[in-house]
Amino acid sequence: MRRMLPIVCVLVLVVGRPSWAYVPEKTPRRSAEAAARIALGVQPAPAATAGLVLLRGGRELFSINGGRAMAPASVLKLTTTTTAILKFGPDHRFATRALVSNRAPNVATLSLVGGGDPTLTTEIYRQHRYLPAPTDVIKRPAFTHGSATVDQLAARIAASGVRSIGRLVADDSIFDASKTQNGWLPRYLVNEPDVGYIDGLTLNEGYGDLDQKTLVPDPALAAGNALTAALNALGVSVGRVVKGRAPGGSAEVARVESPTVAEIVDFTNRYSINYNAEILLKDIGASFGGRGSTAAGVGVVKSTMRALGVSTRGLVMYDGSGLSVLDRVTPRTVAGLLEKILTNQGPGSDALRGSIPVAGEPGTLLKRMTGPLTKDKVHGKTGQIEHVRAMAGWVVPLDGVPIVYVAIFNNARSPKALTKPLDALGLLLALLPGT
Repeated sequence: MRRMLPIVCVLVLVVGRPSWAYVPEKTPRRSAEAAARIALGVQPAPAATAGLVLLRGGRELFSINGGRAMAPASVLKLTTTTTAILKFGPDHRFATRALVSNRAPNVATLSLVGGGDPTLTTEIYRQHRYLPAPTDVIKRPAFTHGSATVDQLAARIAASGVRSIGRLVADDSIFDASKTQNGWLPRYLVNEPDVGYIDGLTLNEGYGDLDQKTLVPDPALAAGNALTAALNALGVSVGRVVKGRAPGGSAEVARVESPTVAEIVDFTNRYSINYNAEILLKDIGASFGGRGSTAAGVGVVKSTMRALGVSTRGLVMYDGSGLSVLDRVTPRTVAGLLEKILTNQGPGSDALRGSIPVAGEPGTLLKRMTGPLTKDKVHGKTGQIEHVRAMAGWVVPLDGVPIVYVAIFNNARSPKALTKPLDALGLLLALLPGT
């Protein structure tokens, strides 16, 4: 405690309610409890409903409302991305295929068949969105080994010898027809926050422009039209574009593949990409739940959590990203999952751990907790929606033994203002001696 006393004294001055700052006289976990109570007392935390759990080595150090089902915001993405890594494996790629039928003799029906790749783009969008700009301080592409474009697919179709296409069929049947999720607020679909219509054949993350200001109402048709334009540029003529299923007996002539699941999960967690999480959840349902639906994906997520030994009591998922105001999870469930992410070994474990944002590094914590006491020591998945602010991850304190933390605030008048107590928690945990 001696090392953290100066910080404690400063923070006690801004505590809003003395009850949050109270620490029992005798407790074997006094340092961790002191850090938690002080952080929860920093304004405006006392005005919100707080859920907090601290774990170390699988042992719970401290809890407030640990078993209470709360709206988690983007912290829920951890369940989706963990399941994607474990079920698909880190090296899996989602294929977008071009199938041809009815050659007569050089006129074809071409089917563009979506495989649930959330990262398929046009080349110009790929450069704008996934590659670092000249002004970026950190030159880190979204996907180290690249991503697929319809321009690449068009070139491969042309190289296969196809010269004239009478009809292009956009096939998004890998997913069900639902394009939104229960519990999404109307403003989500005017792009606040960033999310598009969910589809098994999607392009440019569902956006209709480079500035991500408009959403396309039918992602599959947009992908078909983009492929048509790319084929036309290569001298391949295309008739009409329609939606439907690929005709039976069609033969594959070309394909492009997504980045690996490990890379998609890294991008999704690091930058809290809502759209990727929604596509991944339906991918999980399509491959392991019998149907490309949200409900099927949720069923697989829950069974995967239970197989890990993580309780699903109180877990209610209406989407994969945490945008739904109907989503619920207990802080204790999130803490249990993070303990598994932190300690498990096996395929994808390193990639999953590495996907959690780190203070002062590229991602949602790039500009937070950048001082020498916290930079590179605080790892946390962030979250914010209507009246909700959350962060969950682990901190490496002075003795080097990580502390898993989950902090969720509900009923918050100003969620963004809760950055201060969340960062205070990270700082105080980083300063802890052995507990």
